[in-house]
Amino acid sequence: MTVAAKTIKTEIQLPVDILYSLGIDKTRIEYFVKKNFLLELYREGRISLGRMAALLGVSRTEMLGIMKDSNIPLNYGVSDLDEDIETAKRLGILNESGQ
Repeated sequence: MTVAAKTIKTEIQLPVDILYSLGIDKTRIEYFVKKNFLLELYREGRISLGRMAALLGVSRTEMLGIMKDSNIPLNYGVSDLDEDIETAKRLGILNESGQ
C-alpha cells in the first residue's frame, strides 16, 4: 500500500531576465528549483541519495549523474562502508574473510 505524502506548494518571485539569461525557460523552473533544493539538502546531510532520487522522480543511477553534473560529492563514509560490508556478508555476496 502506498501512502500519499503531504506536500506544500510555495511561490518564489524572481526577475524574468535572470531566468532567461541562465537559459531556464518557464516550463523547467519548478524542476530546476526542486532539484537544486534537494541537492542542497543532500549536501547538508539532511536527506539520503535514495530519498532525493525518489522526490525528484529519477532512479538512483540518474541521481548520481545529476550530482556529478552539479559537482555534488557522494556522502559515503566509513559507517556506510561498514554497513554495506555487513549487508554483503548477510546476503552471501562476501564471506567473512572479505572475499
